[in-house]
Amino acid sequence: MSGMVILNTMKRFGLKISFVAMLLSAMSFAMQAQQVNVTATLDSTMIVIGGQIDLKLEVSQPEGLIVNFPFFTDTITKNIEIVDKGGVDSMKIDNNRLVLSQLYRITSFDSGLHYIPPIQIEVIQQEAKNIASSNALSLMVVNPFKEVNPEKGVMDIKGPQEAPFKLSEVLHYIYLYGGIAIALALLIWLFLYLRNKHTKGGLSLIKAKPEEPAHIIALRELDKIKASKLWEHNRVKEFYTQVSDTIRNYIEKRYEKPAMEQTSQEIFDSLSKLEIGPKSMEQLKQVLELADLVKFAKFTPLPDENGISLMNAYFFVNQTKKEEIKPLEEEKEEMLAKEAETSITVSDK
Repeated sequence: MSGMVILNTMKRFGLKISFVAMLLSAMSFAMQAQQVNVTATLDSTMIVIGGQIDLKLEVSQPEGLIVNFPFFTDTITKNIEIVDKGGVDSMKIDNNRLVLSQLYRITSFDSGLHYIPPIQIEVIQQEAKNIASSNALSLMVVNPFKEVNPEKGVMDIKGPQEAPFKLSEVLHYIYLYGGIAIALALLIWLFLYLRNKHTKGGLSLIKAKPEEPAHIIALRELDKIKASKLWEHNRVKEFYTQVSDTIRNYIEKRYEKPAMEQTSQEIFDSLSKLEIGPKSMEQLKQVLELADLVKFAKFTPLPDENGISLMNAYFFVNQTKKEEIKPLEEEKEEMLAKEAETSITVSDK
């Protein structure tokens, strides 16, 4: 019997200890729950109907607690709607406390004074739960529009109203754009005036250098080749290359044929349709065909053939050159110059 008594005593003592522990835990949780502060604030206590403001819900709590913010769908009260909801932001402050906050963008389409009751926050520690509440709020919604007369019904929206025209408002633009237009007109007139004067020969801003005739250029190049005597210095290929290029350039300028890009046979075919004498064609063929053999077939011509090729190049240019028609004034000046030279020579005698 004594063993049973001792056992029952121990059981009762254990239950008391458990009860005390639970009581202390509940008291500790209650004390921590009391340290949770919930604050609700509005940007303004008054808005116009349909306007929007922010409602900020802020919770200050010790670390180690779980706080659940309320789950609103699209309204806070029947007269106050939620337009947008932000996330929960947290910030740690001194004394091991946290500050949690959440923003709600709200609006209302019902005029009048609206009451926002305290917002409840759920606080959880381990398996124990408690509720913390914010302060209550009030929001005045004002309708600034005139009341609609039911007898007249809803009226159409008024169209844009015309403001009175003032010359002083556009005078600056008149000066600016008017000055630009006048400057452009003067530039165009000056351009047309100078162009007309240049066309009539009365004015030349840049005196263009007259282009030399094709045969003058070709004969000058042949003179340089002749003076260099390349074939006498075992530079036969270079000699024929220069002679061939000179003749091809002459043909391009004289007959407007792409001779520099054509083969010798293509040049002969294109020139055969023109009024070129057979003797000149034979001379041209001798020069170009022999030049092709030297350049591409490594042919070594006889010394006499070098001189014949250069002579035929001279003959071809001189026989096919385009004679210049000099103006009457230029011929008159040359005639007067010759007469002056003749008179000087006679007087000297």
